[in-house]
Amino acid sequence: MDVVRKAGFDSAFTFIYSKRTGTPAAAMENQIPEDVVKNRFDRLLKEVQDISAKLCSRDVHTVQEALVEEVNGHSPGLMTGRLSNNTIVHFPGDPSMIGKLVQVYLEESRGFYYMGKIAGTA
Repeated sequence: MDVVRKAGFDSAFTFIYSKRTGTPAAAMENQIPEDVVKNRFDRLLKEVQDISAKLCSRDVHTVQEALVEEVNGHSPGLMTGRLSNNTIVHFPGDPSMIGKLVQVYLEESRGFYYMGKIAGTA
């Protein structure tokens, strides 16, 4: 946890270890109990999310360049793009924008991603 805090990771690909039959690790004695593993994982995930929320919010109300990647899977009227720091931004648009670089006004931070609009639009 100290390393996560000191490094200030804004994202982390974390997972809970699962035993794989036939591996030396699966046969080791003194395995960590599942409830302890889950608690540690949850604490790590919360720490990374808290750091991400702080870092992500620093660019709210600025205009940033985003590469438009796809139509948002949850809301078809929105496009999903990626900023130069790999942060995701969702904003109104259409499929013709895919593959293009656009200027996006970041209206709101939602922890791991932003909600925005094309700069200069009402």
